[in-house]
Amino acid sequence: MKTTKFWKTLDELTDAATDRREWRAQLGDQWDRLSSLLTSTGSLAMSVSCPSPGGDGCPRRIVRHDDDSIRAVCGDRPKACRDLDLAKDDIVVLRLDRAKLASEVSRAFGLASTLKRLEQSNVAQIGTHDVFAGRGFPVFLCVPGPQPSEDLQPYQRIMTIPGPKLLLVPTARSLPASIADHLDRARVMTLALEDCLTVSHRGFGLLQPIETLCAGLFGELDTQADTEASNLAWPLPKDACWPELTFRFVADEVLNVSFRGDTRRFEPDALRMKNAKNGRPKAVWTYLKAFALKGGRLAIHRDDPKETSKHQKQKQELSSSLRRAFGIADDPIPAEGREYVTRFVVSADDLRQGQKDQR
Repeated sequence: MKTTKFWKTLDELTDAATDRREWRAQLGDQWDRLSSLLTSTGSLAMSVSCPSPGGDGCPRRIVRHDDDSIRAVCGDRPKACRDLDLAKDDIVVLRLDRAKLASEVSRAFGLASTLKRLEQSNVAQIGTHDVFAGRGFPVFLCVPGPQPSEDLQPYQRIMTIPGPKLLLVPTARSLPASIADHLDRARVMTLALEDCLTVSHRGFGLLQPIETLCAGLFGELDTQADTEASNLAWPLPKDACWPELTFRFVADEVLNVSFRGDTRRFEPDALRMKNAKNGRPKAVWTYLKAFALKGGRLAIHRDDPKETSKHQKQKQELSSSLRRAFGIADDPIPAEGREYVTRFVVSADDLRQGQKDQR
């Protein structure tokens, strides 16, 4: 079943919130499937909508009587619409649970989730679609509401990201024409969720495969990937992660890297860790070797604050170098407590053995 009613309602409601009665009326036969995306605000409505908005007494005012009965009363004279008897549950204000919506949309599109809290009129990244390790396009979600601002500021981040990117909005009418035009010039692909998603008892599903819906992005990504993959030391599958890699120094300037049963030999120049002027390994190679000699762990802080700062910069440079070499987007050497710890296995046992043999 298509979800047109739901997305149209999100375009019409301020802050994507209204009373339960109105939500049920708007969603109709989609209420049972989509009500799980709503959450109570803890407040009660002071009025309910009218079928024919008209005079000063519109919308119908909520009146609560001493006997706990609740009535929605038309204030127009003569009355423009009939009064309603309501239950307390009818006037509970429900708001769109933006985080849950983002999670459901992310699952339907098969994204690697990077979900952050979504605020009104905010453009938030809900995930990425990866083609191979570290290479894909980010996906953003925006629910701008009935009077979207023409301020470009919330869209600056997505517009400045290089390469293909996707923005999802409720309907093709969600964005002001001026914003849509700027996004188009910035090569941001915009998709209306009403045109992409179906809903069933299992949740959202795509009307077509993402490769079809985003054919233009995939074409751009293929061209980009061909170029970028040729610059990687080892192009890995899109689901590759750092814990699957083992780094083993077998000589001062020779590193064996193993991944899923395959092992490749790398010297400093293959990882862009060689000084072109003097032909020696860069400091970042030496720093990687230091992690190997310490079993993948180095203290973050040094006695001298200047040395600590230098140490932190070396760590950042090594992380960047490894990302560029293997195409895995996650930080390969995060901080854990008071130490930097490699997410990959790293060893210098062969170097230690060589030193013992020399002695």
